[in-house]
Amino acid sequence: MASYPPPPPPPPPGYDPRAQRRFYRDQLRAQREAARARSYHIRAQMGGLRRGSVLSPILLIAIGVVFLLIETSRLDLSRFWGWYGHWWPLLLVAAGVVLLAEWAFDQVHMRDPQRPPYRRCVGFGVFLMLFFLVLAGVIGHHITSGERWDNGGWHFDQDSFDELFGDRHESDQTLDLAFPAGGSLAVVNPRGDVTIDGTSDDGRIHISEHKQVYARTDPDADSKAQQLSPAVASEGSAVSIDIAALDGARTDLVLTVPAAAAIRVTANRGDIHVAAIKAPVAATANRGDIELSAITGPATAHINSGGSSISAHSMGSGIAIEGHAQDVTLSEIAGAVSITGEFFGTTHLEHINGTIHFHTSRTDFQVARLDGEAEISPRSDLSADQALGPLVLTTSNRNISLDRISGAVAVTDRNGMIDLTAAPPLGPIDLEDRNGSVKLILPEHADFSVQANTTNGKIYTDFPLPTSGSESHKNISGSVGAGGPMVHITTTNGDLSIDKGTVAPLPPLPPAPPKLTLTPTPPPHAPHVGKAKDTGVPAP
Repeated sequence: MASYPPPPPPPPPGYDPRAQRRFYRDQLRAQREAARARSYHIRAQMGGLRRGSVLSPILLIAIGVVFLLIETSRLDLSRFWGWYGHWWPLLLVAAGVVLLAEWAFDQVHMRDPQRPPYRRCVGFGVFLMLFFLVLAGVIGHHITSGERWDNGGWHFDQDSFDELFGDRHESDQTLDLAFPAGGSLAVVNPRGDVTIDGTSDDGRIHISEHKQVYARTDPDADSKAQQLSPAVASEGSAVSIDIAALDGARTDLVLTVPAAAAIRVTANRGDIHVAAIKAPVAATANRGDIELSAITGPATAHINSGGSSISAHSMGSGIAIEGHAQDVTLSEIAGAVSITGEFFGTTHLEHINGTIHFHTSRTDFQVARLDGEAEISPRSDLSADQALGPLVLTTSNRNISLDRISGAVAVTDRNGMIDLTAAPPLGPIDLEDRNGSVKLILPEHADFSVQANTTNGKIYTDFPLPTSGSESHKNISGSVGAGGPMVHITTTNGDLSIDKGTVAPLPPLPPAPPKLTLTPTPPPHAPHVGKAKDTGVPAP
């Protein structure tokens, strides 16, 4: 009995176990409520010490100002998208500068012991707004530049896999083909450049082919190279050359053809070069540049990539261009020039002896002849010098500079300046500008009539013409000399000036060389020539 512990002492009188457990539960509940209240108090205290960023209201104000300018026609929507699509990364730079400035401001103010500590926070809404603004900038860049979403690092196709995991194999092949006199040639190359030169002096087509294949094994490379051999077909006087479309393969073609061959060439992924052809030429490039030179026959070009460019020089029968591209450069053109589509770079025209029609969603420009140069920039400027009217221009958000323009002129602009120097002989001149100034220089001994007015602007003139009107609306009208072509000018929110100048007339064009008709003498005992059919066998 001595080894057992003593029994517990009896409970005090009036002890109730249930009441004791209830007391413990109430005490734990009170402790939890106190902890919860303390947490709420700390959270409220931290919320009171938290300060929001000014980045969100700055972004809202900027967006509102842009929308207001667009709705009031102070800012052109297409011009804004072009600018924003190019410079949208500056938005992130500006946001970072604002946050950095706030952090520096907080660091300076928290050094004061009298100020309670706080922290700066940028809400989720600001990041969401920045995300959508960045997305709008990327979309705007691709829309205004005309790029396709699979044109640049956005697309990963079978070609990319073959180039990444395969080895490059290169090989060359040459081929000579018979070509009927006065025939036509059609070339289709899905991947690779095409160069056509009309310098063949033996009446045949000479083909030089450079093949570039990406493959994992040599047999696979040889098989692809065999498939890239030109597929030649002829029907009557029409000859066609097609290259197979293979993943991970490219073929560059150089063709020397007779100068009298009519050419139709299509390249899906590659550049096109055509030179020294005396027949019609039609070129289509979906992802590549086009270069034409020394083409006597009429030329047409279709270009379908906002990052590509087109150039044409020494064209004898004009050129028609359609599609969308980056830069357009034309010089020494005899014949009509038509440019239709969307062009996101610089359009440069020089020495064009024929009508010009340049049409985009923003600008419509027509002129009868261009002895000097004309340039249409992608942003805001349009200039031309030594041109023969009638000249008709309708555009917006451009500064227009026209120097030595002879004949009739009609210009309509908005949010830009018009500067025109008219050369004799004068024609009717009609200038209309909204939110811009107009400056007109006329020959000092010219005879003309004028009717011009400006709203919220001033009038200056070197000619003896009376000025009337109120402070906000001024008019000038009358005749100079014996009168003559009517000069009509209307502008708002800009000054108007009509000045004298010494302007020489445009030089006359040199006379065209006489056309000679030569009758070829047939060779003796000329063999009979039937339908040409190529067998695909190289000539000896």
